[in-house]
Amino acid sequence: MNFENPQYRSLRNIFGKFATGVCAISYYGKNNKPKGITINSFTSVSLNPPLALWCIDNDSDTYEEIINKDKYIFNILSDDQLNIARLLSIKNNHSLNDIEFINHEFGPIFNKSIGWIACSKREIISAGDHSIIIGNVNNFEILNINKKPLIFWSGEFGNKLN
Repeated sequence: MNFENPQYRSLRNIFGKFATGVCAISYYGKNNKPKGITINSFTSVSLNPPLALWCIDNDSDTYEEIINKDKYIFNILSDDQLNIARLLSIKNNHSLNDIEFINHEFGPIFNKSIGWIACSKREIISAGDHSIIIGNVNNFEILNINKKPLIFWSGEFGNKLN
């Protein structure tokens, strides 16, 4: 998509006016190395069976690695985890070297996140310039019920909740 095209820029701007929460997908990459990527496309799909989805840009530097993963973790980021969201959104910088986490068979769980959801890949749907990844929810836990969520709105991270 040519983002220089005024119509595409306008569409992207209106999409950005919908506030979303921010998650980090974590997984074990090559040689079992812990890795992550920031997303704002988490969506609960179904309670029975329990399903959640997220989207990844087909041109993402992690696309090939992630699309072939069978297990991953949604870490629901709190407003004091802005540094993690920014770090993992940088192209070619998906290492968890500076992030405290607990190992889990599905992927790393970030210590100070609001909570986590462990998923196994169920289906991948090609949709334009993105792919929709639907996962079976295998386990989950709320870690910090009193923390406020990190929000993404109008192209910026923050906490718009008062």
